[in-house]
Amino acid sequence: MKNIYSLSYAEALQFADERGFKPTQVTNIFRDIYKSDARSFDEMKSTKSELVNELRQEYYFHLPEIITITKTPDTVKYLFSLEDGCMVETVLMKQEYGNSVCISTQCGCNMGCAFCCSGRLKKQRDLTPGEMTGQIIALKDNTGEKISNITIMGIGEPFDNFDAVGVFLDIATNDNALEVGSSHITLSTCGIVPRIYDLADMPYTIGLAISLHAPNDELRSRLMPVNKKYPIADVIKAAKYYSEKKNRKVLIEYVMLKGVNDSAENAEELSRLLKGGRFSVNIIPYNPSSEDKFLRSEGQTIRAFYDILKKNGTAVTMRREFGSNVGAACGQLRSDRLKK
Repeated sequence: MKNIYSLSYAEALQFADERGFKPTQVTNIFRDIYKSDARSFDEMKSTKSELVNELRQEYYFHLPEIITITKTPDTVKYLFSLEDGCMVETVLMKQEYGNSVCISTQCGCNMGCAFCCSGRLKKQRDLTPGEMTGQIIALKDNTGEKISNITIMGIGEPFDNFDAVGVFLDIATNDNALEVGSSHITLSTCGIVPRIYDLADMPYTIGLAISLHAPNDELRSRLMPVNKKYPIADVIKAAKYYSEKKNRKVLIEYVMLKGVNDSAENAEELSRLLKGGRFSVNIIPYNPSSEDKFLRSEGQTIRAFYDILKKNGTAVTMRREFGSNVGAACGQLRSDRLKK
């Protein structure tokens, strides 16, 4: 049996065709689930009962269980329990241009980035497409809020769970499902180079964010073990390919660590590295955790870093902070209890 929220439109078309149903019935399946908010087969009123009965044989409805909800005025963090007791966190960020949801793609993460709470949790397993979709559905059911934007930046490395993320993108962008435009979805990766090329060849024009955090291999390898397999030059080359293929800028994420990667020399080196590409640097003030060896760069240091990038013609922004006081900000998601 398979979670109905893992069903892609293409899979549903094949399922219906093999059983002699017209493609219009597939549209009804998705409208029942995602537009009419059916949460059981009995609530699917637009789909033919014969097709609903066929679905019952192979699919079931299940949403993540909300364990805790932590709120600030502009942020809501959810701790979800999955069917096997694994825990993931999901964050709703309320912004002027709409509500954005940051979803997780794995229970834990094997990338081991030194400054990231999630990276200190060994991966237990990948999430299914239905568990990714389910985070959004459960959140919408709880809040009644419309979701305008999705960031695939929670616990886990999305490209380490590439196939499932691809199915999720199909569901997220489908007009009869979550109906979030490709341009309103951003995926963040630590730099799994082959998958950057694979994503570029997919039909989705989603935003790509590269967690770089250092301008040279020596420093980045100390902070991010993945750099030993996929060094900076290869990551930047792949990012340029993605930018050219999709005709949109690639976001370079750069967390500011006091005395580690925040010097004027680091800023100059970063500008040289990105020269000639369609990049925009997103400077992220570091969000510490209780067991941290890193400190946040001083405000004046961050401003000086920003100014050097600007002076050198590098597009740069400063990330607005959401939920740092409730452990919901960038790098803080960790799900202290991965299993019940």
